[in-house]
Amino acid sequence: GPGARMAPASARLHGVERIFMIDHHQYRLDFARDTYGVEANNFDEEDDPAERIVGATANRGVDASIEAVGFEAKGSTVETVMTNLKLEGSSGHALRQAMAATRRGGTVSVPGVYAGFIHAFLFGDAFDKGLTFRMGQTHVQQHMPALLENISKGALQPEVIISHRMALSDTVRGYEIFEKKQENCRKVVLTPD
Repeated sequence: GPGARMAPASARLHGVERIFMIDHHQYRLDFARDTYGVEANNFDEEDDPAERIVGATANRGVDASIEAVGFEAKGSTVETVMTNLKLEGSSGHALRQAMAATRRGGTVSVPGVYAGFIHAFLFGDAFDKGLTFRMGQTHVQQHMPALLENISKGALQPEVIISHRMALSDTVRGYEIFEKKQENCRKVVLTPD
């Protein structure tokens, strides 16, 4: 979603030099590569994107990863069945990829929303690597002054993620094209008719 689209912009703002992005929608990867200079990894075309990222960092891994997809992550067939049967609240695939790509002593940030039990959460791996986890609802009010200041200075340009502007009366269509990943939709802004 829009949060994941802004993550590379925020990383650049904080001086991050090298950014990897994993997704399976090529239009979103192309946007992030062209707009923020990320190294794009399409997990539909790779067996293990985290392994490639670790290899691309001299087998070290990244200092920090952001798992921004949460319970909507595309998981294995087993995870899909378990979620549909309500035996699992969320697929842990994206979280496991973030953990695997992160170096020892690194940080995994999880603004992606999870609910309930997660199959194959590799707590032992996280413990062995000494990972720090930061997660939960974003404390927007805490960050708002700095964000607005950076936007007013032009250091952050959130408007670049807007792909569709629609009338309020087109709300249903806007949600549909966003949810179904149609028309290369990244962010819909609705305005009164």
